[in-house]
Amino acid sequence: MTPSSGRRTALAASLLAVPLTLGACTPADVVAPPRAGAAELTDFGSCEELLDYVHEHALEAVGPWGLGTGSGWFGEDLAMEDSGAADSSVGGGDGAGTAVAGRDFSGTNNQEQGVEEPDVVQTDGEILVTARGGRLIVVDVATRAEVGALRLPGRDLGSDAELLLDRTSGQVLVLTREWPRQGVPMPTPDAADGLTSFPAFEATRTVVTLVDVSDPANPTAGGTLRLEGDYRSARMQDGTARVVMVTAPPGLAFVHPRTGSLVAEEEAEQVNREIIEASTLDDWLPHVQTVQGTRSDGTRLAVPCEDVARPPEFSGLTTMSVLTFDLARDELELTSAGGLVASGSTVYASTDRLVVATSAWEAWSVADGAADGPDTALPRGAGGATTTALHTFDLTDPASTEHVASGSVPGRLLDQFSLDEDQGTIRVATTTDGSGSTPSSSSLVVLAEEGDRLVEQGRVDGLGETEQIYAVRYLSPDTAAVVTFRQTDPLYLLDTSDPTEPRVTGELKIPGYSAYLHPVGEDLLLGVGQDATDEGRTTGLQVSLFDISDLSAPTQVAKQTWADHGSGAEHDHRAFTWWPQTGQLFLPAEAWTETSQWTGVISAGVDVDTAALTQGPRLQLGGDATVAWDHARRTLVIGDHLWILGESTLHVADLATLEPVGTVDLRA
Repeated sequence: MTPSSGRRTALAASLLAVPLTLGACTPADVVAPPRAGAAELTDFGSCEELLDYVHEHALEAVGPWGLGTGSGWFGEDLAMEDSGAADSSVGGGDGAGTAVAGRDFSGTNNQEQGVEEPDVVQTDGEILVTARGGRLIVVDVATRAEVGALRLPGRDLGSDAELLLDRTSGQVLVLTREWPRQGVPMPTPDAADGLTSFPAFEATRTVVTLVDVSDPANPTAGGTLRLEGDYRSARMQDGTARVVMVTAPPGLAFVHPRTGSLVAEEEAEQVNREIIEASTLDDWLPHVQTVQGTRSDGTRLAVPCEDVARPPEFSGLTTMSVLTFDLARDELELTSAGGLVASGSTVYASTDRLVVATSAWEAWSVADGAADGPDTALPRGAGGATTTALHTFDLTDPASTEHVASGSVPGRLLDQFSLDEDQGTIRVATTTDGSGSTPSSSSLVVLAEEGDRLVEQGRVDGLGETEQIYAVRYLSPDTAAVVTFRQTDPLYLLDTSDPTEPRVTGELKIPGYSAYLHPVGEDLLLGVGQDATDEGRTTGLQVSLFDISDLSAPTQVAKQTWADHGSGAEHDHRAFTWWPQTGQLFLPAEAWTETSQWTGVISAGVDVDTAALTQGPRLQLGGDATVAWDHARRTLVIGDHLWILGESTLHVADLATLEPVGTVDLRA
């Protein structure tokens, strides 16, 4: 593998950013953000140059307590979940059996057809696969019983795992975390007398296992890798999986002042500077182990130093890496690996492109996982304006992931659904923070690949003055929907058919907001979010049905609310299930009041012919009226039944009535 190909593979990683809550500003004239510009990736000329880069930036920030107070400087909150929306009826495709995703069962609520996303439960219509307490569990749909299980290799595994199921090969890629272990102070031989060093960052480990479930009664492990760092997300196309990792420098340990004096602080800072100057790339880059039983078979760098690149703006010193696996193989093997020195990113994946976004602002966030000590923040530098760099990569060849073009846009992205790609044209929705008398506002920018650059074609500014983006949905290559919110919910419809002149065609203001948009039927759009008063105070879960047949005049044709309720689908698109065959919508939900609690699944009926929306039956899993207690996490339609994944139980209910018909205990 050449250095450039490795780098390009890594930067094609599907990383997820955490949605932001931006402060609203006082109304004022909106100043249009600057135009998008070029933002080319940079290869290090050698491994020595990479080491010089991390030394230089680390020495600028190191202090008596090390590098900040946690992993935020090196990488934002390491969340497993993506944010966004998708169509559960399109994930999957034909499997090896007779069941077909979208016809006989619902798959993962993927953002794009043909691009699989990981989730805590997977199915091919005949079996369900999930993990609990370090065990991979296979459940037979017909008998509603556990038929196979496998104790996953690894130490102190977390209770959950995310899975990618290749329905063609019957292979499952299992991604899970080890529970962190408390760091123990370690003596530093070259430190001043009386000083003790502490690990700079809490150790995080991700375990990746390939499991063959083609024989459900005998799931078989095909290999396990143990990785330094935190698993962020993954994507799979035609059996090729790309796993994205974020790793804070694993080999660094810093001293702390031994007293509260300024002299002690100065002494500690000098020792910490010497520690950085003496550090090697082994201290900064992630490692991988091959696990054999309960022992590891050697440790090596997960990403070769020559396959690491950097974005145009400093974005922290975390290694963001992507590891590629072929699920058609019988044994787990890295087919490529590469990395980017950056704190975190957001990735959108179409069938042809990965669009990777990196933002320098993430390097300045307060950390929460490093050694204890006073908060320290890096200087933001002149201006402090947020800019997001975008990099596109070609996915048409499953054996490689080649960089195509790069550019940048002002502002920050909400999540992966802020991005869209079609035939080399990129649409991106961003929010720019308010500053002084200039309020926050949002934009939609259209870019195109021209050689190795992403060049701005056109843009719309001034969306939702004083507000922030709450949801984005690209409905077609010509139409986009954007929701902003502060007190009311402006739903904007935009025409992007002419990329040089995108324009707002219609706007609808209603109380509340939609956090997730989902197209249903023809010219209808579902919104899931919160109802709110005219002052912007949320009052409970809301499902809205919008008629967007006239792009100049969108209307809310129906609405259903559940007072004091909330749903995980507002924050995680994979918790949303739309089953068009019966016109049913299913949402995990919970309600909390001063006098009662309720958890379970709610449903709604959507008649796309009459544009009607009705509340359907509900299934209670926990609350005052039940002895047991459980929370619904995911819902799956298989045949005439709704399967609900709880904390430690699979619940089965009649699809039409949600009356319980069975359970499967997932505990060992």
